Amino acid sequence: MSTKTGTLLAWHSKNHGLDVLRHALRLLKAKGHPIGQVIYLKRKAEPVAVGPEWDGPPVDIRTLTVSDPSNHAQIYEAISQQVIPDVQSVANLHVNVSPGTPAMHCVWLLLHAGGAFPGGTRLWSSQREGRDGPVRIDPVVFPISTYLAEIRETATVRAPVAQYDPEARSPARRRALEDIMRYAGVAGAPLLVLGERGTGKTRLVETIVASIKRRGNVVTVPCGALDSTLAESELFGHVKGAFTGAESVRKGLLGNADGGILFLDEVQDLPMGVQRKLIRFLQDRHRRYRQVGGDKELSVDVEVVCASNMPIADLAERLAPDLFDRLSHLIVTVPPLRDCRDDLVDDWARVWRELRVTTAVPSDPPVHDLVIEALATHPFPGNLRDLQRLAVLITAWWNGRTEAAAVEQAVTAWRRSGSAISSTKERSPWGEGTRRERIRHFQRGLAQWAKERHGTWARAAEALGCDERTLREDAGD
Repeated sequence: MSTKTGTLLAWHSKNHGLDVLRHALRLLKAKGHPIGQVIYLKRKAEPVAVGPEWDGPPVDIRTLTVSDPSNHAQIYEAISQQVIPDVQSVANLHVNVSPGTPAMHCVWLLLHAGGAFPGGTRLWSSQREGRDGPVRIDPVVFPISTYLAEIRETATVRAPVAQYDPEARSPARRRALEDIMRYAGVAGAPLLVLGERGTGKTRLVETIVASIKRRGNVVTVPCGALDSTLAESELFGHVKGAFTGAESVRKGLLGNADGGILFLDEVQDLPMGVQRKLIRFLQDRHRRYRQVGGDKELSVDVEVVCASNMPIADLAERLAPDLFDRLSHLIVTVPPLRDCRDDLVDDWARVWRELRVTTAVPSDPPVHDLVIEALATHPFPGNLRDLQRLAVLITAWWNGRTEAAAVEQAVTAWRRSGSAISSTKERSPWGEGTRRERIRHFQRGLAQWAKERHGTWARAAEALGCDERTLREDAGD
């Protein structure tokens, strides 16, 4: 039994007021779970007050934006957004699932199954035996979990690294995460993750993909950093004496990934010779290969995931055709932050907590009006790296200043440096790189201009005399 005081989370009982709460507190204490704080949820239409006669622990009354107490989706959204973030750090959390409507009871179980509560959270059901009988409280045994619970458990283990919430708000990110969750479950098929630099592709692979594939060992290979003359040896390993300097056996990155995931980051940078050898490895169901200088076939149990910051058409030109064919069955495109504005406040909070290295700044991220405006309007060419830069600048300007002054100075410096970076990167109105890359740059700009000019994709497509779907694809929507 626990003697440490805990936090109780519960809905207000419309018919029985605080009596249900009093009974729950008394019964939990009798079971060895004294409660030191209560988070008490109510709807706006319900007048609730804790008077001077209250002799229990402090009660934090929260009014949630729930107009229909039978609407599961509305209740789920309200608790997820207004309650769950505040209880993530609670070490001894208890939830009384009984007060409230049946829909409210159901949502508690859904959140529990999805891993939304911190580890060790206990669910309880308080009931009265008959109309006038004694009240009892029993633990709720609900061992069902979902892929969300597994992903969140992985995220907790890897904390405080900033990660995307698997229940994204913006449609573009939600589609991408749904695709990752669906495709990562296909065993033996390579997964290709596309996205601009800074969109968190590596973190998605090391968290969500690894969790779904149930493989904790992720060997990340930054392909651009491979020595062109030794790339094959680094990836596949070599036997002793395979070449000058090979004084001992080298297992190779592929061997190190046995039982886990081989993650080829920026796969387009693989030398052509390695690409050809990788083709043979991928087409073999038993994942057999030979080390450099070896005549014996080795076999590994490896899932292959690749990533690239190139558009799919450009990637097809950079990779050997046979390799591209084998990597392009399951493709996920991670959208840039500017297409996920609804998620940016949550992203900002996670990035701030990850980069907070001093108690001189608060644990909660600054939500000054200037920050909110920046999140709503900044183009975020560096995506998560732009948020990281903002967090570092605010920390640098915080010393001896108020939050408002620090944020004002930091945001000004952030916009100035961001403009300098953008102007450096966009020296030409036609973009940079190959002809195809410049054409894609023009298509994307034209599509975005047309949407802004005409208001909707349908009217923009009509004005340009093209198909709406084509215009959306040009814009990356």
